Amino acid sequence: MKIFPTHSLLLEEFEKIKLLAEEECAGVLGQRLIHQLHPSDDFKTALKSLEETNELRTVIITGDPFPNDGYPDVTSELKLLFIQNSVLSVTQVMQIAKVVSLMRLIFDFFKSREEKYSLLFSRLIDIKYEKSILESIDKVIDVTGVVRNTASPDLARIRKNLSRKRVEADQMYQSIIQKYRKSGWLTDAEESWRNGRRVISIFAEQKRSAKGIIHDLSATGKTCYIEPEEAIGINSFITSLEEDEREEILRILRELTENLRKFHTLISAYLNHIANFDMIAAKARLAIKLNAHLPFIENKPNIDLIKACHPLLYSYNLLAGKTTIPFDLKLDEKDRILVISGPNAGGKTVCMKTVGLLQMLLQSGFLVTADSNSHFGFFKNILVDIGDSQSLEFELSTYSSRLRHMKVFLQQAGAQTLFLIDEFGTGTDPALGGALAEAILEELNHRKSFGLITTHYMNLKVLADRTDGIINGSMAFDAQKLEPQFRLEVGKPGSSYTFVVAERSGLPSHVINRARKKVTKNSLLLEETLTRLEREKGELVKLLEQNKIQEKHLKEMIGKYEKNVNLQEQRFETDNERMRQKELRLSTQLEEKFKKFVKEWRDAKNKKQVLDKYNTQLIDRKEALNQKEKVKSEEIAKYNSKLIKRGSKVRLKNGKVTGIVEAVNDQKVTIVFGNIRTVSDMSNLFYIEEKKPEIKNPVVADDKTIKKNIAN
Repeated sequence: MKIFPTHSLLLEEFEKIKLLAEEECAGVLGQRLIHQLHPSDDFKTALKSLEETNELRTVIITGDPFPNDGYPDVTSELKLLFIQNSVLSVTQVMQIAKVVSLMRLIFDFFKSREEKYSLLFSRLIDIKYEKSILESIDKVIDVTGVVRNTASPDLARIRKNLSRKRVEADQMYQSIIQKYRKSGWLTDAEESWRNGRRVISIFAEQKRSAKGIIHDLSATGKTCYIEPEEAIGINSFITSLEEDEREEILRILRELTENLRKFHTLISAYLNHIANFDMIAAKARLAIKLNAHLPFIENKPNIDLIKACHPLLYSYNLLAGKTTIPFDLKLDEKDRILVISGPNAGGKTVCMKTVGLLQMLLQSGFLVTADSNSHFGFFKNILVDIGDSQSLEFELSTYSSRLRHMKVFLQQAGAQTLFLIDEFGTGTDPALGGALAEAILEELNHRKSFGLITTHYMNLKVLADRTDGIINGSMAFDAQKLEPQFRLEVGKPGSSYTFVVAERSGLPSHVINRARKKVTKNSLLLEETLTRLEREKGELVKLLEQNKIQEKHLKEMIGKYEKNVNLQEQRFETDNERMRQKELRLSTQLEEKFKKFVKEWRDAKNKKQVLDKYNTQLIDRKEALNQKEKVKSEEIAKYNSKLIKRGSKVRLKNGKVTGIVEAVNDQKVTIVFGNIRTVSDMSNLFYIEEKKPEIKNPVVADDKTIKKNIAN
């Protein structure tokens, strides 16, 4: 992707995002790759990079143990390995071993996850893990970085002799030290090393008494460092053995280096893959911190942002505990250019930079701070004119520099161009600058370019309103509180609130009124109209919010009503089923009793005796029911006597009319039904509980009512 100019505020913010990603890297090579990232104009490359980042983001979120520990930069070691007859040191070999070990862990990670993370695994298809590399290193060097005794028979023999001679030397030195101590020749230091030889520290005045080779004197001249005569032979032998050890280790390392040299290309590939995985993991970790996602991507110019926010602003607000207000924006083939207006410090520039920055990040393989349902298109170049473009080097004013930019814009702009212009047309005479800006905007629109501009010029707002392909937008502003709301609203221009801001800032009213008179009538009328529309829109929003609350309450009431209706229907069906079952049981019982009666009647010689028997059963049953009804009536009377008092509302058990209790005399109650007075038993009444007055449901205002209220 081509970006013009090569230096701008937008590119500076892009570099800041890359620095945040570099902080997430585990090694310098990953940081170097992040630093080299640039928006790509190849759709497939950018898409693959995005999907890999999103896949590794999933790895991190799900907690899969992807190996991404620190790794060394072995570029210099590989260069040395490429040179014939070169020999790697033990430290250099250990660095290479760390790289190969990390690559082994990466291969192990994908053994059971090839399909789950297929995109990341596809990076390893062209290479294989060569276990003999670590095996050859492990045979020679242990985990602490020491060449093993078993690396060769000669080294084992040399070290065995060396160990034995060092023990003999220790014993000899202990004997000499004891002798010198008794003679009073030793200083406090007793023993040290000088010129690679083991020496004893004695007082300088005893240097002629002690036999041996003097290797050094202290700075004060009071201490002499001497190698005892009796230890010279064994020390020389030890020195010779140590030299043999070094030569043998060098020979072993030369052989090991020759063996590793065969895998130079493979180890280089390992390092490259580790660095790339580090870069991808860094972008994934940054995406998690910024709550960034993978949107839908199309291989054509398009912008459809949902809940988008500036990534740096989100990061700063997150640290400060503040909320970042997102915005939605859609630009397509029909509406390609957005003209954003409104008061200063309202968020116009931030909104515009967010669009450009997210597009650059997306085409660089970074996930974006927008909802995953957003749709991003693909652009071939981005033209930027944001911030102060004054050039001291070329003695250009801000406006002259911006005109140079516009010249490049008109040369390069096309259907796959995204342009961003802040404070379009400023820097010169407003009338002339506005006219030139209008002509440039018309040309950019004619070339089917996509873009966002911010402006205070009224003629550009009017142009956007009457020109196909260009739409107005504004940043929401509370005219009452004089506070920006940092919310993008597409579809209408915004007022600059020049005089409103001036009034709230405390400027004298006569100065403001004088300024109003100096403004042309049409400009002032349009500005006042925009201000009034903004205020009315605020009132409309409040009414709509109230309407939503009322609709929600109404829906809740309707839901409760429907729930009660369903419950009553279920109860009704249950009661009907219960009554049907009861009637069926009674019918069955009656049928059985009738059959029994008929049988007994046929079999009986004394028919009268059978009739008397069944007549007696019927009488007993009737008395039992009467007794049950009496008990029930007494319970009802007892219950009613607690509730029914003078003035209570009641109705008769078999009646529907409500009456008022006039008097209560024990179990007799006098009731007035309109003009009729009657007396009834307490048990023959139903007490009617008085309902509390209900709060009426709020009336839901429709759109017509709201508009009518605003008009009034």
